Amino acid sequence: LMTPSLDESDISSAYGLLAEATKHPDDFSSVSFRLNPKAKWHDGQPVSVDDVIWSFVKLKEINPQLGFYFADVVKGEKTGEGEVTFTFDKPGNRELPLIVGQLNIVPKHFYEAKNAKGEPRDLAKSTLEPPLGSGPYKIKSVDPGRGIVFERVKDWWGADLPINRGL
Repeated sequence: LMTPSLDESDISSAYGLLAEATKHPDDFSSVSFRLNPKAKWHDGQPVSVDDVIWSFVKLKEINPQLGFYFADVVKGEKTGEGEVTFTFDKPGNRELPLIVGQLNIVPKHFYEAKNAKGEPRDLAKSTLEPPLGSGPYKIKSVDPGRGIVFERVKDWWGADLPINRGL
């Protein structure tokens, strides 16, 4: 959702990537992210609030470390068009909005679909099938045990974001 600046020493700042805006109440009892409407997966589908909520639930479920990391986050819910709000177990924790902004988002539609062999995908299991992403590069080919070839996404939706200029 958010990304740190690589040239700032302050680890308590983050800038929008999948999210174009964020807000929280004065008591820090929740945080809301408005998704960038230009954000899309490499298959052309937009990054959605459902992707964000599904990622939060699924990643906490399959990764005990993330379950612990996000333990103070009670729920994520759609609170507007392109907006998701995460509610915290208690107010006053100024770090939680930054922590939630670090959540990796994965495409719900991709992981709920079947792979090329007609088998269901499972986010918790390893695979040689390249994942569907939303970043400036995607996997072109894999040679197991030897290497991975990446290719640049020519029309990447995030190329003109201020945080990405010069990268």
